[in-house]
Amino acid sequence: MAQSKIKKVYDLIAPLFRAVIAYPLGRLCYSNKHIWLIGERPGQAQDNGYHFFKYLKAEHPEQRAYYVIKKNAPKRTEIAEIGETILYGSFKHWMMYFGADALISSHIRSLVPTESWFYNKISTEFDRKSKTQVFLQHGVISADIPSLYSERTKVDLFICGAKPEYDYVREHFHYKNNEVVYTGLARYDALHDFTVKKQILIMPTWRTWLKDLGTELKDSEYIRQWNQVITDDAFIKAAKETGYRIIFYPHPNMQRNRDCFVSKDEALIIADEQVYEIQTLLKESALLITDFSSVFFDFAYMRKPMLFFQFDKERHAAEHYHKGYFDYERDGFGKVAYTAPDLVEDFKEMLKNGVALSEEYDRRIDRFFPLFDKKNCERIYQAIAEMKKSKS
Repeated sequence: MAQSKIKKVYDLIAPLFRAVIAYPLGRLCYSNKHIWLIGERPGQAQDNGYHFFKYLKAEHPEQRAYYVIKKNAPKRTEIAEIGETILYGSFKHWMMYFGADALISSHIRSLVPTESWFYNKISTEFDRKSKTQVFLQHGVISADIPSLYSERTKVDLFICGAKPEYDYVREHFHYKNNEVVYTGLARYDALHDFTVKKQILIMPTWRTWLKDLGTELKDSEYIRQWNQVITDDAFIKAAKETGYRIIFYPHPNMQRNRDCFVSKDEALIIADEQVYEIQTLLKESALLITDFSSVFFDFAYMRKPMLFFQFDKERHAAEHYHKGYFDYERDGFGKVAYTAPDLVEDFKEMLKNGVALSEEYDRRIDRFFPLFDKKNCERIYQAIAEMKKSKS
């Protein structure tokens, strides 16, 4: 007990001491070098941070950009072959953080060199005044998310991936007009060239209330409902008879609980995030089944069919994300099921009809993504340049 308390105190105080030492050194060594720090979740290199970094190194090598990544990250070697990397939490990271000209990430405050909640809180206002912060986003927003309001994020530039999203964020999230831009997401540049396999991808998002369940997680409605689908004999049979394999990819927050999900057949794989990359799965899969995960926007961008399973629609809207501009029945790109048997029937019908996108859903996608090209990263770069010019 005493050791636990000592560790908590250390975790609270240690970042402050490192900051006191790193701040003057970082300002002295790096503040005039116009450094951009790029990243996403510290252990990953597969999201919008990765794609924008790759673009910078290819198209703007004159820009001093460094990718922040953890030492044991699976793709650390690959990202190092693209350009310079900084080890997350290292003293050099601390110095560059204070001396950087811009922080550019797909996740809010993921470039802060410590996971200390206390340091994150006290440094927020400082960061806004001293450097340009760019939120590349993790996925298209469809809900009302107060944690992404301007007064909470303190970001200077909010990147949007779709036109309706841009309109909604600009109107409801309290940003100034020039702080929200519709450029398309950086990773969308890579969604134009792909080969589809006979593969079904199931990728649900998670729920905020799951984190407090502990050992009761296995008995939760969330686990029970998804297991009811992936262990359904008719579901597995329909896939196997048409030559499809199924990959069930638990949300990153559920990866450590993969053993909660059951596979009764070799045709269905419970995916490990250390083995399978999300964008690769999205590009090569013929059909997506999800609930509310924003990955369905990436799938729609590629003009591919999808199904939705929303067994807890009311609770999700009340306790996870509040309803925004997007209505799945009115605006969505696939049929919505609210029970496991209904989803199985929709799935069988989809396979019977050749796993194709209907004309109505195709029209909806066209309206949602008026920008459809390989210039998303280019537009993001120009938007950052304009923002920096306006701040100088």
